[in-house]
This record gives sequence, structure tokens and C-alpha cells, in this order.
Amino acid sequence: MRNRATLSVGGLSLLVLALLCPPTAQPSGGDSSAMSMQEMNDASNDMVTVMEESLAASFKLLEQSISSSDVAATALRTEAITAMKGLVKLSEENLMVLQQKLAENDRDAVEHEYVKISIAAAKVADLYAQVKTASGIDVDLEATQVETTLDIESSIPVETETFSDFGNDSANVLPDPPTHATPTK
Repeated sequence: MRNRATLSVGGLSLLVLALLCPPTAQPSGGDSSAMSMQEMNDASNDMVTVMEESLAASFKLLEQSISSSDVAATALRTEAITAMKGLVKLSEENLMVLQQKLAENDRDAVEHEYVKISIAAAKVADLYAQVKTASGIDVDLEATQVETTLDIESSIPVETETFSDFGNDSANVLPDPPTHATPTK
């Protein structure tokens, strides 16, 4: 019961974090001031399509982690998919508003909706990357080749001098053992 509550709180916090935090990536569509309204519409349509495809692929990966009983990957993917679903739904609504403002020939509103969609697309791309790597990176241990030699380049001469040669006699003095390490009688 406690794990379920922790998972629910974790999923909710990821959704809030995804919606409130600014994305680290640049908007994926390009500079909106240099684009025509029709180009913004086409780019927004493409971004929403890519987000929907990423969401569908994420569900397939979730099914794989469920079938392989990978609890950690299932939990991570579920949280990311929850956030992705919300962002995709908002982007679909923003696309409809964009198309309405395009019909009204309102460039500022079209550009505003375009920016919202491109920010959501960048965040969905980040979440999709989390979904893909939730179960770790696939490594084929039989196919990997490990180099067995180690080359070390050093500027230290092979024969090094001792500490006493540097004029520091304190290196030869042993410190007193700590009090907790001394045997008790």
C-alpha cells in the first residue's frame, strides 16, 4: 500500500514537473518570427504527429516491461507516459486553436500557439528518451570487445626520490593511532 502511494505521488510530481519546468531543449520547430503562418501550421502539425507516434511507441515499451516483470522500468515508463499523455492532449488542443487563428489571420495568436506546441514537443522528446532508457541500455556482453592492454603515458621518472630527499623529515614520523583503535585492557 505504501509503495502504491509513493508511486502515485511520484507520478503526480513528474507530471507537475513536466508542465511547470521550462524545457532544456530549444523549440523543435525553428524561429517562428521567420516563418509564415502556414509554415507554422505545417510544422505544428508535424510536431503533434511525432508526439503521438512517440506516445504510441512508449506504450509498446511499457507493455514489454510489464510482460518481462521489470517493476522499475514499468514504474518509470508509467510516470513518463502519464506526463506525455497530458502534453500530447494539450498540444492537440493548441493545434486546433492555431488552425482557428490561422483562419482568422491572427499572426500573434498563431505564433503563440506554435511556441506552446514546440515547447511541448521538446518536453515529450525528453520524456520519450526516458521511456526508451528506463530499463537500461542494451549491452551484448558476448559481442563487446575489451582491450586487455593498458598504456600509461607519464612524465614522472621511473626512479622517484623518497620524501626525505626533499628535505621533509616529517614523512618518516608515524602518527599516533586513533583512540578508538587502541585495544582496551
